[in-house]
Amino acid sequence: MAPQSQAIYPLYDVTYTLHRVSPLHTGNETPLNNHTLSQHARKFRDILAGDVLRGVRVGLEPEDGGLPYMGSLQTVAWKLLPEEDLWTAPDETEIINNEDTTMGLSASRGHIITITYEKIVYNAILLRDPEEAQGDSVVGIGVDNNGFENFPLLLTKMPNALRDTFIEFLSTTFDSRISLLELPPSYITTVFEKYLAYICVGEDADPMDAAEGSRSIRNIIGVVTIFITFDLPDTSSLKQVSFQISAQDLPRILGLGKRVPASHDSPFLEALSIYVKRHMALDLKHEKVLISRIACDAFVLGAEGKIKTFLPATTDEESPQPRATKRLLNGLIHLAKGNSFLHE
Repeated sequence: MAPQSQAIYPLYDVTYTLHRVSPLHTGNETPLNNHTLSQHARKFRDILAGDVLRGVRVGLEPEDGGLPYMGSLQTVAWKLLPEEDLWTAPDETEIINNEDTTMGLSASRGHIITITYEKIVYNAILLRDPEEAQGDSVVGIGVDNNGFENFPLLLTKMPNALRDTFIEFLSTTFDSRISLLELPPSYITTVFEKYLAYICVGEDADPMDAAEGSRSIRNIIGVVTIFITFDLPDTSSLKQVSFQISAQDLPRILGLGKRVPASHDSPFLEALSIYVKRHMALDLKHEKVLISRIACDAFVLGAEGKIKTFLPATTDEESPQPRATKRLLNGLIHLAKGNSFLHE
């Protein structure tokens, strides 16, 4: 029997691979809705069940290499992804008599595609540009006059064979170009610096005092693990080192960094660079030394193009973590569009 759907918001607690997506050509002047998406779900299910794509049989059978544990294909669902505060569970988002019974398009964050096999569930998420979702359009949300709808960022949790088939389906169905979104090492540290700043701001947009900000950092970020790789010849045996910063030490390091002259917007990196150089004789600012991944209790982000965001440990509605995580993802959307590293 297929695994049961969870009510947890699908952007949390899952490691996703990041992809850049060019605008999808739908040929319509209105955004894709659940009824239209259900038709695409059926077409993709036919492909997975063994039909053809571009004249080539591409169905994924359970005995295919690397996929022995999936079991038989159960369902494929493709639906609008509501905002987090409207999320309940996938099974409650249904289409009855060809009519949408879900949230309005203005409350949609994008699309979620769920592929359920007998023993495991895979999914993909297309995220729309939040600026386009909020903008006024006489055509439709995220739709231009030429019938293109924009979802710059694709997140996938799938084995390679299934991911390749899904990306091929997106490309051929919507005349879109999709590529892996690798992250510059400088982006990793900049995101972390920004996240620290986001969680030290209250719901009213006023900065927290020092004590409250330190408490927020300890509770939300927790232990930080820094992964460092080296741009060295393949013959070198030195590939990666990692070290941890405790939740208690993190606010102190951040405070020290803010007192470093010319630290600008990177107090954490400035203080960390000084500490590592002093105690490990390692220059984090050297061009051959790269921070390739940062992991903490709020998220994990890697330069190889992977992300995992964690469900907030508290249900406190005033917690800044959900807002900070949403801004993190919005920054990735803007990066996927080819804009500047971070979007405020």
